[in-house]
Amino acid sequence: MARNDQIVRILMVAKGLAATRRGVSLKALAERLEVPWRSVYRDVAALERAGFPIERTESGHRLSAGWTAPNLPGIESDEILAFFAVRALTQAWRATALGRPLDRLWMKLTADRTGQGALLPLVREPWFAVRSALAIDYRAHDKTIAVFEKAARDHLVVGSRYRALSTGQVTARQLEPAELYWDPTLESLYVIGWCRLRDDVRVFALHRFVAASLTEETFRPRAEARSKAALKNAFRVWRGSNVETVRVRFSAAAAAEIRERIWGPGQQIEEDETGGGGGVVLTMEVAGGAEVERWILGFGAEAEVLAPARLRARVAEQIGRGVVLYREGTAAKGSGRRPAMKRPARANRLARDDNGRG
Repeated sequence: MARNDQIVRILMVAKGLAATRRGVSLKALAERLEVPWRSVYRDVAALERAGFPIERTESGHRLSAGWTAPNLPGIESDEILAFFAVRALTQAWRATALGRPLDRLWMKLTADRTGQGALLPLVREPWFAVRSALAIDYRAHDKTIAVFEKAARDHLVVGSRYRALSTGQVTARQLEPAELYWDPTLESLYVIGWCRLRDDVRVFALHRFVAASLTEETFRPRAEARSKAALKNAFRVWRGSNVETVRVRFSAAAAAEIRERIWGPGQQIEEDETGGGGGVVLTMEVAGGAEVERWILGFGAEAEVLAPARLRARVAEQIGRGVVLYREGTAAKGSGRRPAMKRPARANRLARDDNGRG
């Protein structure tokens, strides 16, 4: 998404072109707006690509005489800005059955009498900006998305091939999709459903499907495969068969961040007076140890696992391997060698194949 100053500049260029009947030179328009003339040329090209009816006259450029600013009776400018922000946040949905209606609704809300929709919210200086969540470009997966959308709505079994992140192994699976699930924290789209290969509920990252096709077989929806039940005790989208009480001590340096957020279901935060005070102890009842492990490791030396013992041991092992990696990396730097890393145990890799990010 363009920054605020770019949004304002493009909007001012559009208004400048609409305000002239004979046309205005882009250089003169740039001087009037006190912006670089090359930027104005790029803005005009962007407006043309967006469908604005820009005409070239002997005097310069203008918006066609029939174009007027969108007339929005009963709709306030801040309401349009709010909707504009929602569209920016949901750009990753553009390939879904919900993304396209958002675009159509925007055109309806902002169209002028000629049917031309607004490129930007019609406010002089937008005071609110967002970063669009485009960690993954789902346009490359539009056919897969369409298959799972129809399967979830019409209760059709999907034949698929899925590549696991941890092993790269591709497995054939028959799935009963219950929901497509967007996780804003991970900026990713998932399929939650019943996997006949595992005979259980699984969460699949949609972009890791190698192939997916509809069958003619229907299935009866399962309540346990809906996100409300499937992710009840999950950490983010990571599920597990055992729900554990996870307790983590955070130092005073990380305590403020821990206090201000909700990290997991049923969390409790206690003040910790050890080590001079200022820290906190976070307690959660969650499943999905591998994802919790990654999250804890992200805090480095500011986090210490108190329970369960297995999680504490895994984190300690990872930290130890990291220490070895950096020591060996320092020694190998001059030789150009890259230190070898051990692969996770096969059992752990297989457990991660079917769920969320694994």
